[in-house]
Amino acid sequence: MFDATGLMGLLLMIVGVLLLAVALPLIGSFLLDGLIQIVRGDGLRVFGLAAVLSLVTALIGVALLVGARQVTDDMVSLGMLESGLSGLLSVLVPAMVVLAVIQFVRRQVRARRQRAA
Repeated sequence: MFDATGLMGLLLMIVGVLLLAVALPLIGSFLLDGLIQIVRGDGLRVFGLAAVLSLVTALIGVALLVGARQVTDDMVSLGMLESGLSGLLSVLVPAMVVLAVIQFVRRQVRARRQRAA
């Protein structure tokens, strides 16, 4: 099914999908923290760092997906893999977005408790 280049393409595609589906929403939740910091007047440090990390993560994920298509010669297997990964994404992305929102709320509650104490 997969030769060495096909296996490399498979690995690149899986890592790219995981970066875009798992890491990006979690890093993106820090963008919300940064916006809260801006509103409170605490500066742009958290927002800037989260924006840069989000951009870098997205670019690396997309580059890995494009690289996977460039490395793989077997387009039939790649198409089957892409359809399988799209099914995984339809489950994984909403779950990770919900988890990112929960993490954001948890950090805000913790920060509010620390300010009150």
